[in-house]
Amino acid sequence: ASAELNIGGVRARINNGGDMWWDLADVAEYEVPYGSKKTSMFAGALWIGGTDINGQLKLAAHRYRQIGNDFFPGPLTIDGTAAVSAETCIKYDKMNVIYRKDVDEFLAWRANPSEYPDYAMPAYFLTYPAHGDVYLGQSLYLAPFFDADQDGLYDPTMGDYPYYDIANSLCHKPDPTLETEEGIVAGGILADQVLKGDQTIWWVFNDKGNVHTETQGASIGLEIRAQAFAFSTNDEINNMTFYSFEIINRSTYTLQETYMSLWTDPDLGYSLDDYIGCDVARGLGYCYNGDQYDEDGQGAFGYGDQPPAIGIDFFQGPYLDPDLIDNPAFKQYEDSTGATVTENCNEAVNGVNFGNGIIDDERYGMRRFVYHNNS
Repeated sequence: ASAELNIGGVRARINNGGDMWWDLADVAEYEVPYGSKKTSMFAGALWIGGTDINGQLKLAAHRYRQIGNDFFPGPLTIDGTAAVSAETCIKYDKMNVIYRKDVDEFLAWRANPSEYPDYAMPAYFLTYPAHGDVYLGQSLYLAPFFDADQDGLYDPTMGDYPYYDIANSLCHKPDPTLETEEGIVAGGILADQVLKGDQTIWWVFNDKGNVHTETQGASIGLEIRAQAFAFSTNDEINNMTFYSFEIINRSTYTLQETYMSLWTDPDLGYSLDDYIGCDVARGLGYCYNGDQYDEDGQGAFGYGDQPPAIGIDFFQGPYLDPDLIDNPAFKQYEDSTGATVTENCNEAVNGVNFGNGIIDDERYGMRRFVYHNNS
């Protein structure tokens, strides 16, 4: 299945299987500006790999599905077997498209129903995948929802709704009840567990639905709850799209030396004159045109004079392993001359939440940038 992000200045196709931005054949589907027929990305996909306790490589990744798939639709069982049936894969081979304005209207209607006599609840509120099938061993909770009546079950007729943080009440805030002897307080990460954007695509997929025919890597047992989202704004955010992956290891072993990334194939208009690089301080990978005019070619429309660049940024990467301290953004020491030197701690160069007074909310930025020529 697939769906489109199209609420802002970008039209981007998202596929249910860890990849995006293309039509699974040979057509790019990341159009920006929306309506121009010009595309800047050809494909992208989530890659995750690591080793088990015996050093065996576990890997889930794919590019163009030329060989096969490593990812499949649906949630896994939570009993340690990390299993999924063909029937579950088929059931979850769909994308859930949600709009924040629909939630705003729903809440306004709930507050003053007499003012909205013609209100009709969006049909997808009733089919929203808030719950897994516990009888099949899945988690009871899947897509985030606001539980208005606090009964633990999703029922929009009782005021429950797809969970956008309407009041911004879940942002990272210090919790004084968790204060340490050093006076540092810990904060929750509930802000990760809600829907984001003005338009949101939510779906769930895994790496256990079949053998990994793309990489030949051993499966891990990952359940991945994904969001693709965008905003309708009057600034540069209108030309951005965002992606969030909640990655759950449903197996019984810990994955060691784990790396995760977004593999991308940028085609900035005409594909044969592009260059790539990275900005370490920004944690940004980028693609730009190799000359000052981007012509049509290779089945794509060029951007013409003064072609743009496109970038990919880990705004908030994976969390650092918890160590019960607020890791600093900078370290100071005296050099051989006695002068005080201040420099970034390595992880903080392009990470976030370092030295903010909150324990264990630090997140990596870009830590590696790797490229290959597809030849």
